[in-house]
Amino acid sequence: MVIYKKTQFPSTFLFYDYETFGLHPIYDRIAQFACVRTNMNLEIISQPITLYCQIPTDYLPNLQTINIHNFNYHDYFNKYLLEYKFAKYINNIFTQHNTCIVGYNNIAFDDEFSRFLFYRNFYDAYNWSWKNDNSRWDILNLARACCVLRPEGIIWPKHNHIPIFNLAEITKVNNLSLHAQSHDALNDVYSTIALAKLIKTKQPLLFNYFFKNRLKKELFKIINLFTIHPLIYISAIYKNMNNNLGCIVPLCLHPYNKNILVVFDLQYDVNFFIKIYYHYKIIDISDNLLPFIKFIYLNKSPIIIPIKILKKNDIQRLKFNITLYLKHFVIFKQYVYRVKKIVQRYLYNISTKNILYKTTNIYNVDTQLYKQFFPMQDQKKFYFIRKIDIYKNQIFNFIDGRINFLLLKYKARNFTFLLNDIEIIEWNKYLFDKYKSTQINNYITQIKNLLCHVHIKTEHKLFLNKLLLSIKTYLICN
Repeated sequence: MVIYKKTQFPSTFLFYDYETFGLHPIYDRIAQFACVRTNMNLEIISQPITLYCQIPTDYLPNLQTINIHNFNYHDYFNKYLLEYKFAKYINNIFTQHNTCIVGYNNIAFDDEFSRFLFYRNFYDAYNWSWKNDNSRWDILNLARACCVLRPEGIIWPKHNHIPIFNLAEITKVNNLSLHAQSHDALNDVYSTIALAKLIKTKQPLLFNYFFKNRLKKELFKIINLFTIHPLIYISAIYKNMNNNLGCIVPLCLHPYNKNILVVFDLQYDVNFFIKIYYHYKIIDISDNLLPFIKFIYLNKSPIIIPIKILKKNDIQRLKFNITLYLKHFVIFKQYVYRVKKIVQRYLYNISTKNILYKTTNIYNVDTQLYKQFFPMQDQKKFYFIRKIDIYKNQIFNFIDGRINFLLLKYKARNFTFLLNDIEIIEWNKYLFDKYKSTQINNYITQIKNLLCHVHIKTEHKLFLNKLLLSIKTYLICN
């Protein structure tokens, strides 16, 4: 075995993007993957990679996404891979040492698809983003911060005088659209690299500051839970019309998830908060508390900065009501321990409710990634599961009940010939229950309506016709 020294793996960015058959990582599937690796100066150092994933037997694509895709469907049908092989390629790419995995809105969208892809195919759903000195970042968050804090040198597209952060629009108005249209994964990757270069060129200090502070250990230095102080939080939760800008006070880490920082939002008067939840001693806090507090995932590279970074002209330009925030902060300091007590009671109640999960079965197992971590004894067997076509007669005993159902689906989607008689019966029953006649008939009607649409592309028609044929074949066989 060759042992590589850490220095043999220079730090790189891996820019990537997915095109998907729907918007929900839990339920939907990936159509196309593309990536390009750059050095830390954002210079491309490798050939681009594009992969396509076959639609599994038990999945019906969201038909609205098909007309949006701009990748070549001829390539899709000639090059698509079964999902197990698709997952293997991507996992190998992601786990190269010293890689910062980055995209545009990848942390909220693409990374979630990656996690569920790896979960279904018996790879670790998380360690690709931190093991081997790896990390992740998001250019969308960087763009928001740049627009708010240091907008000079970049044209920020607006709708009704409100900034919008559509990648295609930003690259277009800044003459960065060197490649074809959006909704092709590789084109979106090149656009993301171009935008990152533009921000690094025009605002290098900002770029380097947020790159350095993308990691949890660096964010803790800014947050400092041992003091009570206000911070600026830039996030989409505050909406574009509010410049994505808020003012918060860190309270504590979530008692059951140390990646979550719990904060109080200073746009709200703490007197009102105390009056409701402390003096009236409301027992069932429920979701009424949520406007007052926010949950910030520290492993998702949030934009948190000291309030002093806002200059006087920034405050005026952004119409940031710092007087109100500081007034609320002065009051907040008087009640901080009461607030923490209320919040901790709320977190305990919520966590207790969430401990209870529905029984795992073949119908819901794909959705249960976040139920719990797999036991280490089970994880050690995943290597052999991924080689199941070689170890055909391998018998597994698992601690976690999810794995038996995941394994059945894994075999049925990728290695149908390995199913035994009992598994064939169970899989066919699952498909029959999943595709009730009414649902299938409605879906077929939607396909036919799309095929009659005057503006539909020829290659999209090809895809829809093949999808229609596969559904009809299934109906005839069953």
